[in-house]
Amino acid sequence: MIRPTYCSVDLNKLRKNYRAISRKKSVIAVVKAGAYGHGAVEVSRSLEAEGVQIFAVALIEEGIELRKAGIKGSILIGGSIYPFDNFKEVIKYRLTPTIASLDSGRALACQACAPYPVHVKVDTGMNRIGFGIGGAYDNIVQLSKMKNLKIEGIYTHFSSADTDRELTLGQAGNFRELIKKLRESSISPKILHAASTAAQTFIGNTFTHFRPGLGLYGLKPYPSYRGVSPVMSFLSRIVYIRKIKRGARVSYGGDWKAKRDSVIATLPAGYADGVRRELSKGGEVLIRGRRFPVAGRVCMDMTMVDVTDLPAIKIGDEAVIMGEQGREKIRACEIADLAGTINYDICCGISSRVPRVYVKGQ
Repeated sequence: MIRPTYCSVDLNKLRKNYRAISRKKSVIAVVKAGAYGHGAVEVSRSLEAEGVQIFAVALIEEGIELRKAGIKGSILIGGSIYPFDNFKEVIKYRLTPTIASLDSGRALACQACAPYPVHVKVDTGMNRIGFGIGGAYDNIVQLSKMKNLKIEGIYTHFSSADTDRELTLGQAGNFRELIKKLRESSISPKILHAASTAAQTFIGNTFTHFRPGLGLYGLKPYPSYRGVSPVMSFLSRIVYIRKIKRGARVSYGGDWKAKRDSVIATLPAGYADGVRRELSKGGEVLIRGRRFPVAGRVCMDMTMVDVTDLPAIKIGDEAVIMGEQGREKIRACEIADLAGTINYDICCGISSRVPRVYVKGQ
């Protein structure tokens, strides 16, 4: 059984995006938050088949899910590990933790039975987690001397790669200087990574690995970004049609009032599914290759659409909330603009009660 509301995830496009943005560079594929809403297990399996050897998630639970699904590559936990007892699960499932403080390094060193691989996080400007760039050298030297710790990687994350190129280049330069100083002290991790999808276009191949997230899924970090295609579509079907008279009101609060005799179609998808409430004013969906406006407030489980100008509308007609139909497209960035947010948020916000249906093949 499948709901008439679902997400179609095209793994063929995912693979093409990976090939387009990797260009023979070593990749750490970011699959946190359910691969940005696309489904971490299926996405990781497809990318592992393409040759990806390292995956990045945010939570230990996300890493365990991938291990239990049979993912064999390294799995980097990008979040700060706490409580420190959780390192037991990290070790059990062969996950690679981020070390962002001396305390976390000591805690892991006490629990590991042999040198355990870690990635050290350096903060170059986010002020989130990680060793501040000013004191990072001394702290990393201390970590390198801890028994049962093996510094496999060092990384950072740029704060404004999609909006401020000069700031990002400065942060990258500071990170390079740190790495140079560490190498002079015989600390030379085999993995260095910093560049996201946005940063890679101008940072280049100065580090050993490239860490894409957004681009894998065909989402653009900025409008001029080229070469990738959206992987996920958010689809539903009309389940009810009602004819109403001029002056009739639709949905909660009666905000929407018919200016003429109208035809209203109901979709079984609402804000609990990830249809943004901001679409209540100005939002559109695609039906039979044309745009039609949302009528009234988006409800928890349903959304109404004004289809008055569509002849022969019928129950079962497909409605595209995000995706393509005919020559028309509604992208995540369009919805994000209406909602006052970013395209990441739109895809991550499609809830788990919406089934993901995977398009496979070669």
